[in-house]
Amino acid sequence: MAPLDDVVMGGVSSSTFDSQEGRWTGVVTDANNGGFVGIRSTPSFKWNMEQCKGLQWTLNQNSKAKRRFKFVLRDSAEFNGITWTTSVDLKPGRNVVKIDFRKQVPALFAKTIPDQIFKKDNVVGVQIAYSKFEYDGDLNPNFELGPVDLQLLELKAF
Repeated sequence: MAPLDDVVMGGVSSSTFDSQEGRWTGVVTDANNGGFVGIRSTPSFKWNMEQCKGLQWTLNQNSKAKRRFKFVLRDSAEFNGITWTTSVDLKPGRNVVKIDFRKQVPALFAKTIPDQIFKKDNVVGVQIAYSKFEYDGDLNPNFELGPVDLQLLELKAF
């Protein structure tokens, strides 16, 4: 996993990922019209998930408030291609999150893209984002500027 923060669009939020501890930390700011941090695998794998219903993440959310994160799958190696997104509220502490493939939202830069088909036989990337934006211009109701601290403990298919 590697950071993908709003600096790619002119913002100044920043984060890091410690691969030894699976810990993602950073700071989100809205300076320069920013407002998101993320981590993303590089498209260096290809999972055929046709026999699976979804992915299950186990994580520790290390803030004092509930926060909404976006869990993202990619079925294309296109850097800025359509993503398959599920928004999830994480409480402080340990969380187990089940991402059902049938409930994912196809999106491109927080805009929903209708009439898309998820290619379960070509999963090439995973991503987590913490953003002030939800979808189609709506704001994330469980977002606040400042520090982000999330530890990834396990990822498995179900």
